[in-house]
Amino acid sequence: MRDGVTEESMPAPSRDACAPPQPLRQECDPTMPTITRTPTLSKSRIQSGRQCEKRLWLELNRRDAIEWGTAAQQRLDEGTRFGELAQELLGGGTLISADHRQAMQALADTQTALSRPRKLAPRLFEAAFEHKHVRVRVDAFERRATGDTLIEVKSTTSVKEEHVWDCAIQTWVARGAGRKVDRIVLAHVNNTFVYRREGDYDGLLALQDITDQVEAKMPEIPRIVARLKRVASDAEPAIGTGPHCSKPYGCPCLSYCQASEPPAPDFPVELLPYAASLVATLKADGYFDLRKVPMERLTNARHQRIAHVTRSGKPFVSPALAETLDALPFPRYYLDFETIAFVTPRWLGTRPFQQVPFQFSCHVESAAEKLEHRHFLDVSGASPMAAFVDALLATLRKRGPILVWNQSFEATRIKELALMFPEHEAALHALIARMVDLLQIYREHYYHRDMLGSWSIKAVLPTIAPDLDYETLEIGDGGAAQEGYLSAIAAETSAAEREVLQRNLLAYCERDTLAMVRLAQWRPE
Repeated sequence: MRDGVTEESMPAPSRDACAPPQPLRQECDPTMPTITRTPTLSKSRIQSGRQCEKRLWLELNRRDAIEWGTAAQQRLDEGTRFGELAQELLGGGTLISADHRQAMQALADTQTALSRPRKLAPRLFEAAFEHKHVRVRVDAFERRATGDTLIEVKSTTSVKEEHVWDCAIQTWVARGAGRKVDRIVLAHVNNTFVYRREGDYDGLLALQDITDQVEAKMPEIPRIVARLKRVASDAEPAIGTGPHCSKPYGCPCLSYCQASEPPAPDFPVELLPYAASLVATLKADGYFDLRKVPMERLTNARHQRIAHVTRSGKPFVSPALAETLDALPFPRYYLDFETIAFVTPRWLGTRPFQQVPFQFSCHVESAAEKLEHRHFLDVSGASPMAAFVDALLATLRKRGPILVWNQSFEATRIKELALMFPEHEAALHALIARMVDLLQIYREHYYHRDMLGSWSIKAVLPTIAPDLDYETLEIGDGGAAQEGYLSAIAAETSAAEREVLQRNLLAYCERDTLAMVRLAQWRPE
């Protein structure tokens, strides 16, 4: 079951930081003058500082405050693979291979390559430039007779505002280092690309000229750089947590910052769903605890219900909940998918970022209290889709409601499979017609204050069936399931390790559908 997969949820550490960060202040003999070195910034550091000056300071001075999770590393690995493929798709060139620990070597190697005749080194990858104590690594740098083209490669499907800033910083440094950069291009993923032939990724890369957008930001770069150098050399900024902690990327310093702040109320106003503007207004007016917000400030019916239940402590259970669930005929099929998405498609017929199902769990309730479990999981590393479709149709048969949690996800996956396997199109679309969304039923008819504004199955389940605790599982959420699957299909994974991962994946997906069974069977006392 998914916990919200996006194409770019957070940035991973960038290799443009040409030197490992060190503390900016050096302690010495108190009788000697303090030595403070000029801070060296990079594109990623400047972007961190633009998002939050405290984040920049911590990244340079308190590396222990940074917590990158496994998902961030996987995102980095996927981006790296796409970047390497992009070099081939751009036509190849000279790679500046010195890494971030070899900053001076990278700069020297870049100058050596640029000193060669243009026809011998027309395109450089990971070219290093420095200007006024700012160092950058450029994904691709093309030399032309009239000027240079700077190409930034991003494993996203469109140009984003932060990408333009990335390119503006790099352009400012490259020009400051003496290069005549007159064209800036963003190379991103073409989301209409379909992987048709093994090893043929021609068309995966989309090139978009963003020169005008970059030029518009160039006048601001010197001011930003000067400001952030002062921030880096000064004391830790006194900046509290807020929306900037997640926009445009999740911050790896969040836990550190939260630890120094007063505990949030048990029921903060932020738990109101889809209410960013309202929450900001309430907080500006001094309301941080939902229990203290005047009811007349809440005009949305769902918000009013959440606030009322939060104050009273008494769950809301609509009389129609039992009626709605009792009306579902037998046999009932409780279904959940697990999926994986790749920036660079691995299997024929798939697109970038396509959520490809590799596992399903299905509890079949043939009559009241008559339950059996069926499942599918392929950890061979080969395309799982054809076998997935065959197993799915055999399991779900032709009649009976198919209960899911968040119908749009499973329905969308089935529509995609129908396009890929037209011989099963009618049968697959028939499954969608039988679907019943338990999420919508519970959203309409049930709320417990411990759900904290969420109707995810992991929020609802503990309020009704606390014995089905995901914490007892080795794999306890959708992100961990994806990590487990990637490990299971990795070539270096041993047979014994793969067996353990397979067992854990099966247990997790089974828990999701068993949870739906319990929620469909539950009736208030």
